[in-house]
Amino acid sequence: MVSRTHGNRHDLAVLLVFLALAIPAVAVAQAAPPGPAAAPATAQPLTGPSLLRALALTVEGSPLGRLGGDGPPRSALPQAFVDSVRKALTLAGTKDEAALQSLRATFPVSGADIYCRSCHGPTGAGKPPAIASIIGPARALSPALHEAVMKAAGSEPNPELAKQLALHAEEVLRERLAKGGVTPKLPLLETMPPFAYLSEQEVMALEDYLKQLGGVAGKGAPVQKVNQSALRIGEQVVRGTCRICHDATGMSGGHAMMMAGLVPALGNLPEQMSLDGVVHKVRHGWTSMAGMARPASRMPIFAYLSDEEVAAAYLYVAYLPPQQTR
Repeated sequence: MVSRTHGNRHDLAVLLVFLALAIPAVAVAQAAPPGPAAAPATAQPLTGPSLLRALALTVEGSPLGRLGGDGPPRSALPQAFVDSVRKALTLAGTKDEAALQSLRATFPVSGADIYCRSCHGPTGAGKPPAIASIIGPARALSPALHEAVMKAAGSEPNPELAKQLALHAEEVLRERLAKGGVTPKLPLLETMPPFAYLSEQEVMALEDYLKQLGGVAGKGAPVQKVNQSALRIGEQVVRGTCRICHDATGMSGGHAMMMAGLVPALGNLPEQMSLDGVVHKVRHGWTSMAGMARPASRMPIFAYLSDEEVAAAYLYVAYLPPQQTR
């Protein structure tokens, strides 16, 4: 028979677990609006407004899409991805079907290349309160950590309860990915767009990487992999970076539009900018014309993306043009 004192200590341990890890994520999930059904893993064309517009936020008023950081490219993508993109570039415009075939070839990648670094940053710290840290929810995925919290609170670890808490944390995370979340009446607080286009396998690989970020990945455990194509990776780059600020279709670009501070739609990109120009602007920023003062640009620099990742994003928009919402 469990004594009342032990029972109180056990209840305290459970409460501490939720306070430290689960409750913030649960509150966001309950506030999240309904989202679309999970999309297939094959690449799909973009539709609709930018994520900021859909969340009723502004470029100036939100840090979404600005936390990728400087430094060299951090991609862990395999050489097969690089080869796929480079081959497609040599064929694009002359043998488009062969270029598409190269872009659709699959190879295994890890959750590190699915993770939304542009919003949560390289370490997962985010920028509270607008962008919550992912570390707490990531650590909550570990039953071992729940047991450790129980023990630290003076309670006997309960493996079954720890497992249930970890499963609950996983459910909350998946719901957040599928539906996003906006805390009512608190603009810019706990705001996240939905990522319902991620497949089950991609979510599993992402969870595996989040455990690594949270420092709770099992020692020696194999890294979860998922088969993807260069076209799919290009889509994820666009959806996880460009799409935050850019509508799928709409206004075109140009110098006058840039000087007016307007954000052009992605659908016009292949016709108005060369691949080299896009790669340079994404990875190094705007380069002014000779003799002109460098204009202020609101677009952040994504130096952590490789040339091939930016090229894959460009080819994705070119070969699967964004569609107008009907």
